[in-house]
Amino acid sequence: MELLLKVLLGVVIVIAIVGVAFFALQGVFTPQVTQAQAQSLVLSDLQNSNPGAVVNITNSTPSQFPGSWHIVVSVVTNATSPCPSYYLYSYDYPKYRFVYTVVDIYTQNCDIYESSATGTYIISSYPVAITKATTMGIPLVVDYIAAYGAQNVTTHATYYPSLTVQNATFSDAWAVEYNAAAANDSVYAVISDEGALDVAYNVSH
Repeated sequence: MELLLKVLLGVVIVIAIVGVAFFALQGVFTPQVTQAQAQSLVLSDLQNSNPGAVVNITNSTPSQFPGSWHIVVSVVTNATSPCPSYYLYSYDYPKYRFVYTVVDIYTQNCDIYESSATGTYIISSYPVAITKATTMGIPLVVDYIAAYGAQNVTTHATYYPSLTVQNATFSDAWAVEYNAAAANDSVYAVISDEGALDVAYNVSH
């Protein structure tokens, strides 16, 4: 009888161990992290794997997986070049740790992609505004970049709800600046939220 009890006890212990391992693998015992901790860890991972990129969290909500956070992150590489690349990644952390899903690719290698989420250009984002202005074939911009080389030209885009330039007022406009250290002037392209060219001009340094 004593031997039978020992065997039964051993069986119960084995079943308990197997059960705990099974549920742990199923994520029942997913480590609990705060929203701030999850965001910080995801940001750190992306910044380490994309040195020099501009990385920002655009959305963070409780995940469909208990104990995890659904985090959407924007990554902009070559942010100050005439052809920045702009991506959106999503994570479910810590459920899938640092494995991400590509939500959208808006710009890459000077190409502009339509958003799969909205079906429209995201001109409200500065990398898309810069890329749009660069690829429109504006003579002033094309000549400036050709003269100094794309690798020597830095860009910056500023959004204005209303912008007056050369006696004309534009709504929902981006002023995209192109600047080369060797140049005596900068070039500005002003485009609307639809991406249409409104005006381009030089400004002396």
